[in-house]
Amino acid sequence: MEQEKLIRISVRNLVEFILCEGDIDNRIASAPDKDAMQLGSRIHRKIQRQMGSDYHAEVPLKIQISCDGFVLQVEGRADGIFYADKDFGAEEKLGADEDFDVEGMVCIDEIKGILRSVERMEKPVGVHLAQAKCYAYIYAKEQGLNKIGVQMTYCQMETEIIKRFQQIYDFDELEAWFLDVAKQYEKWARFQIEWKEIRNASIKEVEFPYEYREGQKELVTSVYRTILRKKKLFIQAPTGVGKTMATVFPAVKAVGEELGEKIFYLTAKTITRTVAEQAFQILKQHGLQMKTITLTAKEKICFCEQTECNPDCCPYAKGHYDRVNDAVYDMITTTSDMSRENIEVYAKKHEVCPFEFALDVSLWVDAVICDYNYVFDPNAHLRRFFSEGKKGEYLFLIDEAHNLVERGREMYSATLYKEEFLSLKKKIKLVHPKLARHLDACNKILLEFKRECETYVVHESIGNLHFALLRLVTELDEFLQKPLEFTGRKEVVDFYFTVRNFMNIAELVDDHYVIYSEMQEDGRFMLKLFCVDPSENLQKCMNRGKSTIYFSATLLPITYYKRLLSTKEDNY
Repeated sequence: MEQEKLIRISVRNLVEFILCEGDIDNRIASAPDKDAMQLGSRIHRKIQRQMGSDYHAEVPLKIQISCDGFVLQVEGRADGIFYADKDFGAEEKLGADEDFDVEGMVCIDEIKGILRSVERMEKPVGVHLAQAKCYAYIYAKEQGLNKIGVQMTYCQMETEIIKRFQQIYDFDELEAWFLDVAKQYEKWARFQIEWKEIRNASIKEVEFPYEYREGQKELVTSVYRTILRKKKLFIQAPTGVGKTMATVFPAVKAVGEELGEKIFYLTAKTITRTVAEQAFQILKQHGLQMKTITLTAKEKICFCEQTECNPDCCPYAKGHYDRVNDAVYDMITTTSDMSRENIEVYAKKHEVCPFEFALDVSLWVDAVICDYNYVFDPNAHLRRFFSEGKKGEYLFLIDEAHNLVERGREMYSATLYKEEFLSLKKKIKLVHPKLARHLDACNKILLEFKRECETYVVHESIGNLHFALLRLVTELDEFLQKPLEFTGRKEVVDFYFTVRNFMNIAELVDDHYVIYSEMQEDGRFMLKLFCVDPSENLQKCMNRGKSTIYFSATLLPITYYKRLLSTKEDNY
């Protein structure tokens, strides 16, 4: 008897995917940033430690649901499981069950570190609560519980003030809700299974489309062997050898053998993206059935004259999340042409943002051709694949890999200019005096750095600037939550993300970094966190995949590139 196929999805991915709704709105500070700052994980651990010995942290949970022809496995980790005291859920009206004794009842805890004020929160965020309810259902089913408590713990990351929301659920109510969410995902899981069978059957039949050039067959064999062994390979070969096809073809074959689930072809230039597209196209002409997409920058693919991602300025942003899943399903089930032109056709048909739509389509294709930053840049990486804790059987093909050293240094470095704090303070002091005071506090600390600096100075750390910036970011976040309209709002949003980025990079600073300040030729004063050696940060990203192939016409001296592009010693 044939074993039923298994489709796995994390609790977080399931609820964010099925329950997404509403508008794209980059005027609200937190909207584009699904991952809390790295500080959030420290807050998590701190809260978990404070909860006492009866509190079980990071509990792995999973459940399997039988569907027609396959099994859906939903899995994840509950932040905490504990027993309720008599006051648990006191604010919740239990109706007919008001005599129910909650003491000793099992409760699921879901912890979220946030930047905005917790005092103003009136209820938990929908997708956060949905995550907790999934864990509650899985645990209640495992343990045979009739009732279970859910606690949402929100912690403001600067003040560490905590606000909790508590609710008690009947098992039957949770089960009906959870099975409905899982049912909505079933057609997507079925698509994956059916498409994979079509794709893999076609891959088995595909042959290398040319006569092998000198050295090309050896390249093909080496790439396949590297993927098979889950290693990394550095290829230095002159232009004209046919490196693109010699890396794409064995990677496609490996996907057909289920040695990898998705190919990421990464490049620094548009011209090399075109070469990669042509390689896949040639294989398709020889019978390959594979869905490939090339990701286009937001500014290039946006339908509006100005890229203002909010429902007031863009009709495609309004209600985008209400319509995008239907748009994606329509496209992936009716075509394998994921070209920019076709993305635009389907985006217009369903009235969704073409850029965000393309990112969502990328979840369901077999190969993604994109710029380095979609995998490596902490600000631009595809959170759908590469956010904290996510990993997969990804195969990374890195074209012109010599460029990644300099790009890596850029992506993991961050800069602040003192003058930007002063300029924004002047513009905002009448609109928001409190925010102006925080800008002034940061400006004064940067002024102290400036007084030490004639040309440039190397620093041991950023000192108390870190805490001043955290207070500023909290205030900026509060300010940007309000629908207040004023002419400099875009400048505030841009500045907010500059400071957020600086703080995120500050969390990464170690002995691979140099912190320095410098007087610029134009008179501005700069403080920089400069990543001299990006290998550690690049390696963390590649650890989220299975195998990496670096190739270039200029990878000499090879020891230099091996050291700066990977921390592994056993690379081929």
